[in-house]
Amino acid sequence: MGVFQYEARNRAGEFFAGTVEAHDEREAAGLIRRRGLWVAALHLQCEEAAGAPAVSRWRQQLAGAVAKPPPAKLRVLFLRQMAAMMQAGMPVHQALQALAKSDADRAYQSLLQQLLAGILAGRPLHERMALHPAVFPASLCGLVRAGEESGSLTQIFAQLADFEEHRYEAREALKSALLYPVILLVVSLVALVLMAVFVLPAFAVMLQDLQAELPWTTRFLLALMDFVSGHLAALLTGAALLALVTAALVRDARTRTVLDGWLLKMPILGPLQRASAWRILLELFAVMLKNGIPLTTALAMAADVPANRHIACEMKALRAQVESGQPFAASLRQLTSCPRLLVELLMAGEMTGTLDAMMEKAAAFAAADARHRSARVEALAEPVMIFVVGGMIFFFVLSIVLPLLTTMDALM
Repeated sequence: MGVFQYEARNRAGEFFAGTVEAHDEREAAGLIRRRGLWVAALHLQCEEAAGAPAVSRWRQQLAGAVAKPPPAKLRVLFLRQMAAMMQAGMPVHQALQALAKSDADRAYQSLLQQLLAGILAGRPLHERMALHPAVFPASLCGLVRAGEESGSLTQIFAQLADFEEHRYEAREALKSALLYPVILLVVSLVALVLMAVFVLPAFAVMLQDLQAELPWTTRFLLALMDFVSGHLAALLTGAALLALVTAALVRDARTRTVLDGWLLKMPILGPLQRASAWRILLELFAVMLKNGIPLTTALAMAADVPANRHIACEMKALRAQVESGQPFAASLRQLTSCPRLLVELLMAGEMTGTLDAMMEKAAAFAAADARHRSARVEALAEPVMIFVVGGMIFFFVLSIVLPLLTTMDALM
């Protein structure tokens, strides 16, 4: 079985491109013709990749990386457009066909063509989206899968579009707030490193000739520079090894679960992570319960939705307790990641028989809490960065100014 890349047109002359899995070219051409398309070009994708020169492939990858828009922007654009198309009553394949005909970015058109080719081949949308992890993370694909299996894909796309737009806006606002402090930090570090390398040693020699005592800040910087210059190769090797070990630990499931659990315990980022994760989960549960899906089935569909692995493990434990006959809210109370106020709201909804409506209320509360906490992070980020930069500048200025004063006293 090989993957064939094709270019084709229909009877109206519309252009289509994508991939198809088949044993040989004849079978691939037959599959394409069954879709009502006329084959214009067809070749085995893996053979083309193997026969291409290494330099040519490297140039193509480099050009694609430079021209490709940020994955977050592609994700927001795709979700919003699909939500609008499906809310207008269009099925998934017609929505993708309409979007693929638009005069959009080449990378975005290629993404849409690949998704459309998979849908026309009978593949589920979440499976084709999972082939592009840079644009569609596993948690988002899990939500789309739950929407497909529950028949609520239109609502899921609308909620995902709102959530991703807000997260993208918050991320861009945080970048804008940190732009000036980061530039100031970089310029200050460059200037201060140059002073520490070229200015401080001259002052140190001068003060030693005058038998003057160096301030502790100056002694610390000189000792640090001597250590770095004497062990530069060992430090670089250690940094590279540390990066490799960290990357390997992050890929490990158990280590990732522990790290995500620590992240939830952090003072500012932890509550923001919890509110964002439970907003998505509660909105998903509310939609599925309204569509007549049992709670145990909804918990099974949402098992892989949380991006935080600690919350995902707690969701599996919650599902096991509910399947054993335990009440949902009582089982939810045992989780460390769910905010207590949300538990109280859901307990009231379970007692009154309005769990789906109360889940919507709890999701709205979690969304508001996430927005407020995100705004606080944005408000705190800039002054904290400026404080850090100011402290570094103050330390380095003391390291330079105090030797000057000591030199003047020694000369006098």
